[in-house]
Amino acid sequence: MKHLFLAVIAAGLVTITVLSMSCSSKTQPYCLTGAFLADSPTISDIDGFKKSYGKKPYMVMVFAGWGGLVDEKVIKDVYSEGCVLFVTWEPWDPATKEGIDFDKVLSGGYDGYIGSFGERLKSSGGIVFIRFAHEMNGDWYPWSGLKIGREKYIAVHRYLKTKFDKMGLADVKWVFSVNWEDVPKENNHFMLYYPGDGFVDYIGIDGYNWGDTKPWSSWMSFKEIFAHRYEEIMSLVKKPVLISEFSSTGSGGDKAAWIKDAIVDMKQMRGVAGFVLFNVDKETDWSFPADALPGKALKRSLEDGWLHDSEAFRGE
Repeated sequence: MKHLFLAVIAAGLVTITVLSMSCSSKTQPYCLTGAFLADSPTISDIDGFKKSYGKKPYMVMVFAGWGGLVDEKVIKDVYSEGCVLFVTWEPWDPATKEGIDFDKVLSGGYDGYIGSFGERLKSSGGIVFIRFAHEMNGDWYPWSGLKIGREKYIAVHRYLKTKFDKMGLADVKWVFSVNWEDVPKENNHFMLYYPGDGFVDYIGIDGYNWGDTKPWSSWMSFKEIFAHRYEEIMSLVKKPVLISEFSSTGSGGDKAAWIKDAIVDMKQMRGVAGFVLFNVDKETDWSFPADALPGKALKRSLEDGWLHDSEAFRGE
């Protein structure tokens, strides 16, 4: 079923209405592998992933704060391995966590930096995925939609893509990446911040199984985290979906079974075109050590021929 999304804003009130219509969703013939391996991933990191799990991460995620550029060596290493960059571009100072002046962006005050950022990515000579200001439907980042306003968020996203288009960066693929749930749920639906079909190539969904590591968390399957948001996106937007961040803790349940079931469930989501696995020990241990049961389960799951780690993607 296709749904028509209506957002009404009046007197500070935002309401969401979903109306049913019939329509079919595009299915993806394959799913691209991807991972976050390190802040500055190297050839060794990429090779290590492939040796551990049988396939390399076609999409290699890096984070870039505002004012910074993607390291030239990272670009060289990633593309020399036949992989592509998945750049999370965060509009803040990574050291202070202070957000940028979005009005300054729109007035052209950052055009020099934006141009340098684009030229650095252009030097890769290949496809680059960019997700700018992700998880705007949460309340933890300074670029959260409720903090800066939906109009400004949309305007900046469109401004950046238009600048890149004028620079001839046709190989940049823009990912509108949302959190799996709206926080807060009231008046913060992710579609309020959607820049429009002409400015987005993929819809990304971020979500994690925190298990019992937090007072507010409990063990959740991949399906429990992602299924509702995925179905919602497929009903609202004609764009392929990326699971743009996902992983599981091992605290509170069976991590090996979790990743096995996650790949099975993902395969049933036929609009999913790729994923990025967070494979590091950060807020909790999101990693899948190759010599442990979770790592062995991941390796077996990646044997599925539906999962591609090479040039299956053709810039569609």
